Amino acid sequence: MEVKKNDGIIEILLLLWSRKKQLLINCFIGGVLAIIVAFSIPKQYTSTSVLAPEFSSSASLPDGLGTLASMAGVNIGGNMGNDAFYPELYPQIVSSTPFLSEILLMHVKSQDEEIKTTLYEYLLLHQRRPWWTAIYSVPLELITDDSKEAHINGLDTRECFSPSKQQFKMLVALDDRIGVSVDKGNNVITINVTMQDPKIAAFVANAVSVKLQEYVEKYRSAKARKDLEYAEVLYTAAGAKYREAQDAYANYANSHQNIKNVMYQIELDRLSNEKDLAFGVYSQIAQNLEMARARLQEQTPVCVVMQPAYVPVKASSPKKMMMGLLYVFLAFFGTSVWIILKNRMLGEKE
Repeated sequence: MEVKKNDGIIEILLLLWSRKKQLLINCFIGGVLAIIVAFSIPKQYTSTSVLAPEFSSSASLPDGLGTLASMAGVNIGGNMGNDAFYPELYPQIVSSTPFLSEILLMHVKSQDEEIKTTLYEYLLLHQRRPWWTAIYSVPLELITDDSKEAHINGLDTRECFSPSKQQFKMLVALDDRIGVSVDKGNNVITINVTMQDPKIAAFVANAVSVKLQEYVEKYRSAKARKDLEYAEVLYTAAGAKYREAQDAYANYANSHQNIKNVMYQIELDRLSNEKDLAFGVYSQIAQNLEMARARLQEQTPVCVVMQPAYVPVKASSPKKMMMGLLYVFLAFFGTSVWIILKNRMLGEKE
């Protein structure tokens, strides 16, 4: 059985060797096609940025602030709960329409400084495409009503949740060019941006990195910032009441300087007690205000940029060598299969 298999393999090899000229010609044609295709596809450059964000498990209200809020009849919660901003959500944030629309409106400049426009217009008007795309793109542009000039002013953020067809294409195109991956082991975030211009790729990678840090900081410190705002409101109100109590005490004391009786002394003591009570509340809220400011600083995450975005020197695609080898292999494999099948069909006829 093994002898028959070996004989079959040898026969196939001898058959292919007898047609080596045809195999070489087809492999050469495949290599030429690979060169044509490789040099027709525009170069793409990928810029990478690596972030290491800080994560906290929980957060709570500043001590005493919840008690003061309860005294004022306001319930703002005593516990912030666990942080729900998981690293796995970062790719979804970057792919969201509001995030992409902000990136699209940024101004970019090409490496040769010939292109100075928004990223939206760059993706819409300044993209090089393979020559064969004109075969089907031109008829489609003639059939459809969408024109690039109709949306040359860019993406209006007020329309970001109901974009036009052209705007939606640009959002999808940008989303395809941005890749965000999270290492589940150490929560390191890797941002890859691919563009036809290396400088624009680096600029967009840096913009995505900065904007993502802003989104994370805004979310992680949102509750602490609200606590600070509420503490500032309490501080302002307590200060006004304290000054009002001071003015009432001073005015009453000045207007009754020559009056010495029990009623005067009782009223003066009452105003003095109100002033001291208002000062105590004012002093306590001032302390909690400082604590709220410290808590906001504590809750503001620190994101370490392990690798800033850089202008790539070499193109990331197309990989001409791999493409050439693939085309040559496909030519060799396809020709070999065709030779074997043709030989078997001729053998059956005989």
